[in-house]
Order: sequence, then structure tokens, then C-alpha cells
Amino acid sequence: MSLEQLKADSSEFGALLEQAKGARVKAALTQAKAEVDREIINLEIKARLAAERQASGGTAGSDTKRYLHELTDYGWDQSAKFVKLFITLNGVQQCQEDAVTVNYTEHSLQLHVRDLNGKDFGLSVNNLLFAIDVAKSYRKIKTDMVAIYLKKAEEGQNWDVLTSIQKRLKQKADNELAKDNANPEEALVNIMKKMYNSGDSKTKQVIAKAWTESQEKARFGPDANSGPGGGLGGLGDLGSLGNL
Repeated sequence: MSLEQLKADSSEFGALLEQAKGARVKAALTQAKAEVDREIINLEIKARLAAERQASGGTAGSDTKRYLHELTDYGWDQSAKFVKLFITLNGVQQCQEDAVTVNYTEHSLQLHVRDLNGKDFGLSVNNLLFAIDVAKSYRKIKTDMVAIYLKKAEEGQNWDVLTSIQKRLKQKADNELAKDNANPEEALVNIMKKMYNSGDSKTKQVIAKAWTESQEKARFGPDANSGPGGGLGGLGDLGSLGNL
């Protein structure tokens, strides 16, 4: 898919997200937009790499020897003035200064490490929670680490998460937790359903047996045993496990 088409898709997802009402729809649209934005960043990085190699006299044959590895793991922290990202990358201190670049916008960053042990590395973080001051943001190369300092546009502003997408997902999780706290019995059933759906055959047997015994005790008293009704056929209210 072309870069232009991906950008059009991202814009359309953004417009739909603004109109969405339900939490589930918003979460789905947010995730879809994030995937498209990631593809856009990767294509832009690859295009920039090709342009840089062409400008430096690289040949088509040399392009095939180096691959872009997308980085996804990083730590972050904040102070009153900066949001700080820490990306572990073995041997990065051996790179030339101009081989480690970061492109900033008010709400995103793109890290590009060129030709580290014959490989290129990239990290993209889009939809930052709040705006940053691009001119005052910078990076440092440390031993086996790149540290990126994002200058807060509004000093003293607290970032409880790094991106607006993470914020929406956190709000969705908090809403679900609030519902669970309001009805703890239903929350327990939901947990058992999730464990049942994701478990192996042994796990499913254990959950089914425990559920059956609890249902029989509820009907016949604490002296009731599992009897012949145990097993997967006695799921009772958990018969809808597969529908989760």
C-alpha cells in the first residue's frame, strides 16, 4: 500500500474516532489508527534511508545488505521540564554522532540509528499525550543506550502515560475495572471465562470441575459433592465461555 493511501486511511480513522461514542468502538479505531501510523513511519524511514544512501554514493547492491530493525522496547521517566525515553541498543556508542538522529514533531518522534553492526534501527512514538517543544528536545548517546529528552511544551504538566492511545486504553481498562468492582460476582465469572478460553485442556477441566462443584453446593448445600455431573458438561452459567 502506498504512503499516500496510508495517510488517507489514518486521516479517515482520525475522523471516525472523533465521531465515535462507544468505548469499544473508540478502542478499535484507536488501535487501527496506531497500526496505520506505524506503517507510515516505517515507510518514511525507509524512504529517508534510500535517499541518504543515494546521496552518499551507495549502490543498489549495498542497500540489500542492511535491514531496518524496528525497536519497540524502551523505558521512560519524566521531570518537571522533560519526558525522557531510554532505548537500550548494544554498542550504539560506537556510532558516529550523525548516524543517530531523531526527528521530532509536536506529538511524535522518530529515532533512526544508521549502520550499527551492519544494521539500521528505528523507533517511532506517535500521538504523544501532550505537545513537546521541538526546538528544545534533544538526544544523548550513552553506553549501550540512546536517551531522548522531550521538552514539555507546558512545564510541570504531569504525563501519566506517554501517548494518547495509551491514555484511551487505560481509561477503557479503568472503566471495566469500575464495572467489575460494582459487581464482583460477575467479575469473577468473567475472569474464569477468560482463563477457560485461553487455557489448555487440563486448565479447562480444572475450571469446569471447580465451577460445577460450586454450582452444586449453591443448589444442594455445602455437603454436596461433584457427583456424576462434573466435567465440561456441567458448566451451567459458564456454558457461554466460548462467547467471550
